Amino acid sequence: MSQAGYKTIFAIATPPGQSAIAVIRISGPLAGATPALFGAACPPAGQFSVARLVLDQRVIDQAILLFMKAPFSSTGEDVCEMHCHGSRAVMDVLLGRLSAEDGFSMAKPGEFTRRSFMNGKMDLSGVEGLADLIEAETATQLHQAWAQIDGALRAPVMAWRGKLVGITAQLEALIDFADEDLPASVESALRTSTVDLQSALANHLDDDGAGELVRDGVIIALIGPVNVGKSTILNALAGRSAAIVSDEAGTTRDIIQIRLDIGGVPATILDTAGIRDESGKIEAEGIRRSVEAAGFANLVLVILDGSDPAWPAARDKIDRLTSQPKLNILNKADRGLSAVNDAESGQIMSISANDPADIERLVEKLAESLVPLNYADSSVIITRQRHRQALQEAYEALGRALGHDFQQAPEMAAEDFRVAALALGRITGEIDVEELLGSIFSAFCIGK
Repeated sequence: MSQAGYKTIFAIATPPGQSAIAVIRISGPLAGATPALFGAACPPAGQFSVARLVLDQRVIDQAILLFMKAPFSSTGEDVCEMHCHGSRAVMDVLLGRLSAEDGFSMAKPGEFTRRSFMNGKMDLSGVEGLADLIEAETATQLHQAWAQIDGALRAPVMAWRGKLVGITAQLEALIDFADEDLPASVESALRTSTVDLQSALANHLDDDGAGELVRDGVIIALIGPVNVGKSTILNALAGRSAAIVSDEAGTTRDIIQIRLDIGGVPATILDTAGIRDESGKIEAEGIRRSVEAAGFANLVLVILDGSDPAWPAARDKIDRLTSQPKLNILNKADRGLSAVNDAESGQIMSISANDPADIERLVEKLAESLVPLNYADSSVIITRQRHRQALQEAYEALGRALGHDFQQAPEMAAEDFRVAALALGRITGEIDVEELLGSIFSAFCIGK
């Protein structure tokens, strides 16, 4: 992207409010002239300098200045940073002066990153990784975001796309020279390469949505009859009194939620109203919301009173209310448990909500139950639904391509290969017809 004709953008790159240090970032053709607006000299590219910033012959601040020359900057443009004291007055004066200067404009949300992408500093998957890094709550999310930034998705996608471009180029050549048959060995090699590509895509698509769950987090709903200890378990997981606990049936009438880091996966735990047949209008609405919440949960913790011989019937009733994956918890183990047969023992966990060791065991069990933890960090490359849809489209296009006769209908096969390549190109934002043309023309002999 040429810098000519583009506004120079600026914004505070640190959180708003009073602080020890605040950074104003400026990017664009006039970035190098920014210090002069405050009576200071711009430092040489790649170097820092300390200068007093003056306006109307009054000192505003003493700041550290940094200048980076295009294209060797994060945005690919000239970039200047002013590391100032984080005073509201300082920020108001500096930003006000920049706003009044012709050619400068306050940056819109994400505009610095957009310029990085437009200037080839990042691809779309890297941009998404950066956004995920900023929003990361857990170490697992942090590692996944950095993997995206470092090319965990980009590298294989570009390799796959390169192979597709090569296959399509050979088929395009066959179309141009329709009177010549494609050698059997060449067709076999093309089909083998296509099957290998399709298999690679299938392996990554078959990840149970692990990357999306790490990025988006999971919802775990506590559901069960009244007075089985759901709120006690919620409070124990939270390490604080998040929900009111009482022996009175129907105490919890609305959904209470807490946010936890479970094995590196952010989890929202929902405490719901106890389920029973006889209830008032308000409690009945709470029960309806409980069932609704369970329907959206990634995992339902069915909390039952293990000391009550009727717990199997209560469990069966809840099984009929929701089909989401479940983990059955027999609470109140300290009061003695009704018999659990051998067939059920592997599907049921008994605990006492008042025992910290049991709560630790429950957290470990929840971590084991979360799908993403069954995958090595390096094996998951899909972190957004957009990625999955594009890979699925490419996979299906390759399947259609294999169904064509390369000799009789090479143009049909070539079209499906193009569709697959375009789908992959949307992941990184690198969709360029010149890439295909370059591959085709490079296959011609000299003088052709």
